[in-house]
Order: sequence, then structure tokens, then C-alpha cells
Amino acid sequence: MKHLSFLLFIGVLCVSCSDDYIGIPRSEPYESPSLKVSLNGKEVKVARKYVMTHDLLVTLGPCGGNNLTQIKKLSYIPNQTDTISTDENFCPTYYSATDWIGPYWMTAQKNGNQNSGFTGGWHAYNGDFTGTPTARTISVQAFLDGQPLEDGSSNVVCKDARIVVENRLQAGNTKEFDGSGREVLKETVTYHFHADTIAVSVTSEALEDITIEIYYGLQSCFGGVARMFCADSVFTCRTDGYHGTMARVHEVECTKDDGHQVVCKLDSVGLGTQDRYNRCEVDTNRQYCFTSPYGKTYFRLVGEVGLPLKKGQKTFWSGTYIFKESQ
Repeated sequence: MKHLSFLLFIGVLCVSCSDDYIGIPRSEPYESPSLKVSLNGKEVKVARKYVMTHDLLVTLGPCGGNNLTQIKKLSYIPNQTDTISTDENFCPTYYSATDWIGPYWMTAQKNGNQNSGFTGGWHAYNGDFTGTPTARTISVQAFLDGQPLEDGSSNVVCKDARIVVENRLQAGNTKEFDGSGREVLKETVTYHFHADTIAVSVTSEALEDITIEIYYGLQSCFGGVARMFCADSVFTCRTDGYHGTMARVHEVECTKDDGHQVVCKLDSVGLGTQDRYNRCEVDTNRQYCFTSPYGKTYFRLVGEVGLPLKKGQKTFWSGTYIFKESQ
């Protein structure tokens, strides 16, 4: 069977599919509480019913310049049976080409060097995907219906899956060319899969005194048209340039040209609280929610002003990803 493989520059995702399944026909959402979960080292696969004709398999795995475990790919698997399929052969698969959980622009308050820039996420020493790592994943754990999942388990059925990823990050002024940079932050990312929702929470703990200068947290790299929902308005734009709004956005909906959609909801807790513009770490003269030319959306959780943390202090945020078809 002939295969097509190409890079979606606007969507920031690679798509690989057979010529039988270039487009997915519209169908009613499939109501199913069940999930199928596999754990292999630092890679986790979670599959569920998507629509009547397809299932969705989300892979969390090592990716980017640091090989941190994040959303690595989305596989839309043809399947019209009542069971959940995990057969990824010849199905449309969108590969992430950048980070979904944001990196940090942060500095150590003491004993730093002359370097700077983003660390963590997909950002290695050179500031992009290249160079030595600036972060590492320490552990990946999976809990199904509250019980730990043994590594090597495959296609275990459950109603609720919680994936806990623990990372260590260097600061911009502690990273080193040879990869020996000092780690200054412990990051714990929890993905809670239930039905069609992935609830995400991130706790960041300072391992020494640091200042977080810029941090976006909840991101998407889906491309297409973005709708930013504010308290009393909706800002709409394509994710093909630098667009955004200074209003208090709590939800972003991105719809690709093929009809697939992701909804990103930021909870009003921690760094996402609705009074964030009264907080010292956010510059009110900058866009709070914005896009980039390579298909991404961002929330500005910490922006330019800076958030100092003493050793042992923590900050956090939480939100939700919902992958669905547009209605």
C-alpha cells in the first residue's frame, strides 16, 4: 500500500498515514468510559474511543532536545467495533514537533554563569532542539483506577489513568556546553486521563534560590484556527503568526483544517488564578494569550517581571486538554 509522509509546517505536527485514511469522515462522538493503557519504560500509551469510526491513542514519550516525557504523538486508529484498538499500522498519526508543557526562562540567584535562555521542555543547550540536554526525566509512573501499573504491561483496560512524570531542570545560567549543568528545579507533571479529558497539573519546586523570568505552562502545538475565550469576548486568529490578546483568557480552542480539535482550559488556581494581572510576575503590557508562526498557542503565566522562589518553595498550575472533532 502506498504511504504518504509530509510535514505540516503550520500545524507544527508531522502526519504519517496511508492513502486510505488521509481524511477522517465526520461521525458522532463515541461515549465510552474505558481506556487501554501500556507502560514501557518512560513511554505510556493511552487509547480510547474517539468517534464511531476511529479510536484515539495518545503517546506520552521521550521527545525533543531533552527527551523529556511529554505528548509525543496522536494516532487516529480506524475502528468501527465496540472494543478499543491500539493498532497504529496505516493510521493518521500526528507527531509533536515542539513542547506541550512549557520550558522555563529562569536564573539561579547565586553561582550562575554567563549563559541564559529557555531550559526544559524541548529546549537543549543551543536554545532549540540541539546541543546537550538542559533537563531530564527521572521517572514515569502510571496508576490505573488508583493502582500502580507494572512496567512492561500492555493494553490494560481501566476507567481512569494517572501518569506522573518527574523531571529535573537546569537554569539558563547553570547550563553547560558539555551537559554538566547544575539542576535547580524539580518539576512534577501529572496527566489524568478520564473519558475524553486529559487533566494536567504541574508543580515546580526550587532546589535552590531561583527566579523564573518567563514561563508559559499550558501550551498547544496543534495549528489551525485558534479561538481564545475571554470573560466577555472571543478572539479568533490563525496560528500562523504572532497574534494574541491582553484579556484574561481561560480557554483556547484550536481547530485544524481536517476538523480535528484540541481545547485547552486553564484552571483558576495557582499561576492560573483570575487575579493574575494584579500579581508581580505578569507584565500587564504584554499579551496574556498568544500564538506563534509555527502553530502554537501559549498562556503567559509568568512574563518578564519575574517570580522569585526560595529553595523548597513551590508553584503550580493545572488545566485540561480535550481532543475531539469540531462540531
